[in-house]
Amino acid sequence: MKPTGTVGYAAMFEQFHPTELLGWCKQAEESGFGSVMASDHFHPWTPNQGQSAFVWSWMGALGATTNLRFGTGVTPPGFRYHPAIIAQGAATLEAMYPGRFWLGLGAGEALNEHVVGDYWPEAPTRLRILMEA
Repeated sequence: MKPTGTVGYAAMFEQFHPTELLGWCKQAEESGFGSVMASDHFHPWTPNQGQSAFVWSWMGALGATTNLRFGTGVTPPGFRYHPAIIAQGAATLEAMYPGRFWLGLGAGEALNEHVVGDYWPEAPTRLRILMEA
C-alpha cells in the first residue's frame, strides 16, 4: 500500500540564519520533502540561539526558490500582528504561489507576543481573540 501525504521540513528561525535555512529547504526539496513549516517567533527560545528572522519576508524568498508547499507553524492574530495584516500577507503569498501557501494560526505565548508591553491575557481570552480574528 502506497503511503499518502508528504513529509515536511521544519524551518526553525531561532536556531539558524535565514539564508542557511533557505539552503536547507532547497536540500529538503531535493531529498523528497514536500513542504516546509516555518516558525514565527519574535525571540529565540534561549540566549544561545541568538536570532529569530521575520518569517513573512523569508516565506516570499522560499516560494521564489523552491516548489515546496509552505506556511507558518503558528501565527497568532491580535497581538504582534493585527488580523488584517496577517490576512494581507497570506493573500499576497497565495496570489504569488497559488496552492502552495497555508496559514497556521494559534493563540500565541508571552515570549513572542508580549513584545510591546501591553497586558498579556490568560489562555481563554487569547483563544477567544483567535476565534474572533
